[in-house]
Amino acid sequence: MTRAPFERDLHRVLEHLYDPAELARSPLVGLFGLGRRDDPASALQRLLLDAIQALKPRADVPSDANARRLSYILSQRYAAQFSQADIAANLAIGERHVRRLQVEARQVLADYLWAHYNLEDKTTTPSPSLPPAGSPASPSDLPGQEQELAWVRSYPNEPVDLASLVQVLSRTVGPLLQSLGVRIEIALPEDLPRLSVQAMATRQAVLNVLTAAIRAVPGGWIHVEARANCGQVIVTIRATTDGRSAAGPLPEKARQSLEMARKLAELSDGRLEVRSGQDAPGPFNAQMILPAAEQVPVLVVDDNADTLQLFRRYLEGSRYRFLGARDPQEALTLAEERPTEIIVLDVMLPGVDGWELLRRLRESSRTRRVPVVICTILPEDELALALGAAAFIRKPVSQTAFLAALDRQLDPRRESR
Repeated sequence: MTRAPFERDLHRVLEHLYDPAELARSPLVGLFGLGRRDDPASALQRLLLDAIQALKPRADVPSDANARRLSYILSQRYAAQFSQADIAANLAIGERHVRRLQVEARQVLADYLWAHYNLEDKTTTPSPSLPPAGSPASPSDLPGQEQELAWVRSYPNEPVDLASLVQVLSRTVGPLLQSLGVRIEIALPEDLPRLSVQAMATRQAVLNVLTAAIRAVPGGWIHVEARANCGQVIVTIRATTDGRSAAGPLPEKARQSLEMARKLAELSDGRLEVRSGQDAPGPFNAQMILPAAEQVPVLVVDDNADTLQLFRRYLEGSRYRFLGARDPQEALTLAEERPTEIIVLDVMLPGVDGWELLRRLRESSRTRRVPVVICTILPEDELALALGAAAFIRKPVSQTAFLAALDRQLDPRRESR
């Protein structure tokens, strides 16, 4: 296959990335050596999603870099299936600009696949990372559920607009709504914060809940609502009947969809709660609780500018909003004058050291209830806790450990509200 037909075929499968029939008949199945797989369509879909993930820039790439924008286009337009209008609104640019970026992003993806799989030297030769096309396929060649979830978990959280996501999914389930005579009502507040989630997993989780709700009330209504609450967005999907027909028990397929939705929501530190039958106010009621993006202000106090920049990157795309201070007095002023829910404090500071600053924070009526996480190279965890710190983490600290330490401070307080 030459380059031009390859790019045309790639464009087509990207536009139909969740259409198994279209994927199965694509010439790319043979080009990538997937024809002998039990499910060539799923194998091709996974290969392309892996490639999109591989093109995501490192964390140190500036947020305004072209590579990051093109990666965003690939992820949102194809992996998450957002419309050009949705992306234009999220990026605050025109749809014509989005179309130009989309062409450029597809070119970058084509370059990567062409080089990574040595396609110039191949016709139907399989990729080195895949089983040879002539080898017998077996179910053991395919990843199990846990392996698939682990693969999805590797995708980072990113800001997602819930209204755009729900609009896309309402079009996706349109044929199912029509076939079962179900109508849908969407009522989302305009000021709803964006989600901080694994976009692909959340899209599928919400889709699974929608299809389960639709199957629960043929001839009825589906209502989609949401509200913000303490750094989270609570999405409610409930079903009602028209009064003339009673809803029966959930079909087994719907139960399986909900179980998978629960696991997918957990990949973004969310959870799914479903009530049906006698325990629900209607025949079906589900709540998906997901983290909101940049809703929890965190003040990081450290005199090292590089450390502040590192922690800023750690918080990008999470439910936390970064505030930074290098000077102890500046930190105290920020903590007292600006809403802050968590303070991360180094103790080796110029002038007033972190221990003294911790004492002042604990004595101030405005900050005494704000949890302080001591983050230092010193092995002084017992002293930190004795002086009133809520937690202690030792430098160097990974992003996972850093976010987990913040989560532990936030969640118990949320539950008590």
